[in-house]
Amino acid sequence: MNKWKITNTHLDQTRLVEEVYRSRGVENYLELFSLDEKTFNDPYLFRDMSKTVDRIMDAIKNKERILIYGDYDVDGITSTYILYQAIKNLGGNAFYDIPNRFIDGYGLSTSKAYDIVNEGYNLVITVDNGIKSIKEASIFKENNVTFIITDHHQMEEELPDAFSIIHTELSDYPFKPLAGVGVAFKLLQALIGDDSFEYVDVVALGTVADMMPLIDENRAIVNIGLRKMANSENLGLSSLVNFLDIERPSVADIQFKIAPRINACGRMKSAKLAVQLFETTDKINATRLLNEIEENNNKRKKLTKILYDEALSLIESDRPSIIIHSPKMHEGVIGIVASRLANEFSKVSVVLKEEEHTYKGSIRSYDAVDVIYILNELSDLLIRHGGHANAAGLEFKKEYLEEFKTRFNELVPKASRNDVTLVEGAINIYTLDINQVADLDRYDLKDCLFLFDDIHLKGKYLIAGHHSKIIINNNCEAIFFNNKNLYSSVTTGSKITLVGRLDINTFRGKSKIQIIIEEFDIN
Repeated sequence: MNKWKITNTHLDQTRLVEEVYRSRGVENYLELFSLDEKTFNDPYLFRDMSKTVDRIMDAIKNKERILIYGDYDVDGITSTYILYQAIKNLGGNAFYDIPNRFIDGYGLSTSKAYDIVNEGYNLVITVDNGIKSIKEASIFKENNVTFIITDHHQMEEELPDAFSIIHTELSDYPFKPLAGVGVAFKLLQALIGDDSFEYVDVVALGTVADMMPLIDENRAIVNIGLRKMANSENLGLSSLVNFLDIERPSVADIQFKIAPRINACGRMKSAKLAVQLFETTDKINATRLLNEIEENNNKRKKLTKILYDEALSLIESDRPSIIIHSPKMHEGVIGIVASRLANEFSKVSVVLKEEEHTYKGSIRSYDAVDVIYILNELSDLLIRHGGHANAAGLEFKKEYLEEFKTRFNELVPKASRNDVTLVEGAINIYTLDINQVADLDRYDLKDCLFLFDDIHLKGKYLIAGHHSKIIINNNCEAIFFNNKNLYSSVTTGSKITLVGRLDINTFRGKSKIQIIIEEFDIN
């Protein structure tokens, strides 16, 4: 288990929600949940907002061809939809495009830029990407295509030479951690004023899915958006909510039910499928699209299991890391497979898809190993790489495979960051009231990590051959998804320490407290 630091060493678990929010600097959490549109800041505080609005309105008036260019995750999909639909409703000659994960990769590429020029677009607006599109900006400028960027990702020192850039870090805008869809929403507010609230439920979906901090303006978006989502005027979204049998949508519903299905579109087929769902006004079409989306999600699950089993057969167990390569791997799920391998075997894991000339892969860290440090050290071998310390992507030529594996394994011991896992506080699971756990969900704290010490194991099970389940007492159990190590490492009577999230598991009318394990230690 990694080292952990307790945020609140005197946590009163009889007032769990209040205690967690107070440790996060929120004295009155009920006020947080009452934030509304009065919290929104003036969109014209963004640099370049006025000229951006003027240029879009001119393009609409003159019937110019306008392209909204997005991304294939939920944030990018929702950003694409709201800006495309709003401009179209204003009478704009609007179109949208989202890169294909398997063909185009992330963001705007030079080949895509040339395609856009050749297709005769006059105005290109990126959403949730574009801040690093320096070459593409030059291509547009050389060909008299106006380029507008809306993005929230980290900027480099050099910025693209675009007509305008809407980005929180380039302005005096007071609230910085907006999602990509949040930035697009501010553009909508400037374009159409209060009519932008028509899209706030879709904006809430993208904000939650992109794991933005739910404070200030984000909290207001989510408060208003969740209320609207319960009776959404967007036929596609309301159909999805009803399909999932959700009566009162919550943050957890978005995280664990809605967002994975939207993401599956980009993983398995095309993210445009999700945009089509949001833009449809026909019930029959909505049902057809929902069925296709659900089919994609089920295919993702099945394919992940098949490729995970394939990966298990290829493991070299005596190495510091796991490096799997196979032509059978699928780009849409290799990140999920890598994450499960890291979790299962407690090692940094690399999963590579064998292409004709290259390997494309995903890496997931374990035990605070900085995978970006490793990739930077291997940059002479790589065609491209990117990501962050815990998860990254890469591509390299096939002839470098053995050198990559050797050098990667040599670097793993040097790449440890000595990370500390932050937990909200220590919980006595034997005295915890199930109503306190229900309140965590009600007030969007379902993802909180807690420390559970001095647990005496009453029983253990292995579920579906992959998930470790332990029995704590008649009213509480714990489960470690995609991890068999816990099951094989403990016996009845073992004393263990867990770090995990709290949930409620209801089966045949009986509800129990359930710990969703993130880490464990045998005392």
